[in-house]
Amino acid sequence: MRVLVAGSTGYLGRHIVQALHERGHHVRALARNPARLEPIRDAVDEAFTADATDREGLAGSCDGIDAVVSAVGLVGKSGAQTCWDVDYGANANLLAEAVRAGAGKFVYTSVVRAPALEKLQLVRAKRAFEEHLRSSGLAHTILFPNGYFSDFDAYLNMAHKGRVYLFGDGTFRINPIAGADVATAAVDALTSDADEVELGGPEVLTHEQIAQQAFRALGVAPRITHVPAGLLTSALALMRLLTPLRVHGVIEFPLTVLTHDVISPTTGQRHLAEHYREAAAADPASDQVTPADGSAQ
Repeated sequence: MRVLVAGSTGYLGRHIVQALHERGHHVRALARNPARLEPIRDAVDEAFTADATDREGLAGSCDGIDAVVSAVGLVGKSGAQTCWDVDYGANANLLAEAVRAGAGKFVYTSVVRAPALEKLQLVRAKRAFEEHLRSSGLAHTILFPNGYFSDFDAYLNMAHKGRVYLFGDGTFRINPIAGADVATAAVDALTSDADEVELGGPEVLTHEQIAQQAFRALGVAPRITHVPAGLLTSALALMRLLTPLRVHGVIEFPLTVLTHDVISPTTGQRHLAEHYREAAAADPASDQVTPADGSAQ
């Protein structure tokens, strides 16, 4: 199958490109900067240079393509654009091009469904695109993954520096999932009849347990400081008043995740503790782990 991967240079996109290549699919990678494809160059058959927010620039990107897999989104990235420009607008542009070119399917990687998140602007933009996709008439699958392992490298970074800070008493729960597990689901979706798939890691963990795992991977005694959750709530309220959407629209999502239970069906196979051990072993002398690129374009 010939597949266009949008968001191919981001954390999830790279996993999707690799998973498609391993299963023998032909991969056309959409990228604003083709140089950022270098880590996965061997898995890419074609590169198409364009910014998905530029409708005209996408012309021809889906020609001869059987399916589109989109990992385009602003989670983990700030800049001049808002979530409505990217999470809705860029994906709407991709969908229009896929329909025009006669692609057979569109697989969209959205974000976990959780009550605490649904009023956030970034999530509202994603939900708006989901509805647009459902009404398009194109065969589709929408993936709803929980937080990625790479999102929790922040705890490993803090542990490297000697102390992890948690909001509240550390008992909020989440089951983060490996990017590789989400990529497997995305490739499976190409031949699946499922319209929606919810994805979470195999373990439901408290943030306290995640912090403990980070210290354990480094082989050092844990030092954890708890910050009142109310301080974060107040800070978010101020950010929404004092900063533009392009700033607080990105920040409010991960900070809200830190102060609520966010739990998905346990579908993934890989464990966060193993991810931490691999990251710690890869650069044991470093005073900071560099997180995987979380951008989605």
